[in-house]
This record gives sequence, C-alpha cells and structure tokens, in this order.
Amino acid sequence: MTDTLPTPAVLGRPGQAYEAARLRWATSKDVPQLVVLWRTAYPDDRADALEMAEWLERGGALTMQDRDGTLLAALRWRDFGDGWRVDRVATLPEARGLGYGRWLTTKVEALAIKRSVPYLELALPDPDGEDQLAYYRRMGYAPAQGSDKTLRKVVGGEWQTVPRLAS
Repeated sequence: MTDTLPTPAVLGRPGQAYEAARLRWATSKDVPQLVVLWRTAYPDDRADALEMAEWLERGGALTMQDRDGTLLAALRWRDFGDGWRVDRVATLPEARGLGYGRWLTTKVEALAIKRSVPYLELALPDPDGEDQLAYYRRMGYAPAQGSDKTLRKVVGGEWQTVPRLAS
C-alpha cells in the first residue's frame, strides 16, 4: 500500500504513563497472530487463517502493536458492494480502554475517505451485539435500513472530490 502511517504515538488514560504503541499495516506474516487476537478478543469467533488471509487479500487490516511486536488491537476491512465491510475491533483484554479501537476506527475511516469509499458497514453478532451497539453508535454508526444489528456510517464518496463553487 502506498498510504503512509504515522510514527508511533502514545495512547492511554490521562495522567498515567504508557508505552508507545505502533500503528502499522497487517501483512500475510501477521495472519497467525491476527487469528489468535480475534479468538482472544471474541472467544465465540471461529476465525481461522484462511478467513483472515481472505480479509487481507480483499481489503486490509491495521494493527496496534507494542515494543515487542505483540498485537494489542486490530481492525480489518474488505470490499463490500460500493463500500467496505469492517469487522469489530479486536483488542486484547489487557489493552482495552486505552483508545486503540477508536484510533484504529478513525484511521480506517480516514483511509476510506481518501479512497472515496462512500460508506463502512459493520454486522454485529447476536451474543455481544447489544454491548457493542452503544460503542459504535458513539462513533457515528447507525442502524442500516431494515436491520438493527447491521450498522453503517457514511464516510466518503463523490461529494469529497467535486470542487466547490465560490459563492
């Protein structure tokens, strides 16, 4: 990918010291770690290497990792109609609440805007969908037409590339 990522930054709760976490693109070498991350974050998820590789091939994933290279959080997406299907943010239990999910989501949304992707869509599973619904609604996702477990956020499209006329 030609899109550049920022240098490492420190995220976390105000007033507490945190080690820098590094944002980077996932590659095929990360597939085993991504599978472990998804299964740890969502024990009922049946993520496997084949499925993870397919997400990377048809879209991509951004990861947050610590100094030792351990994946702390990740967000994957892939083409879906005219937009992108995003998955739930996967975060290690000990790294939750540090802002990684919000940062990854914001970065993926910015990438979608840059590539003129009109919307992102997210399907929440039944078991934990209610718990996550409020989280994604706070980030601007709304129920898609005809569904209360599928959320959509308009992020880009033609309106961003059309020059504005001076008034």
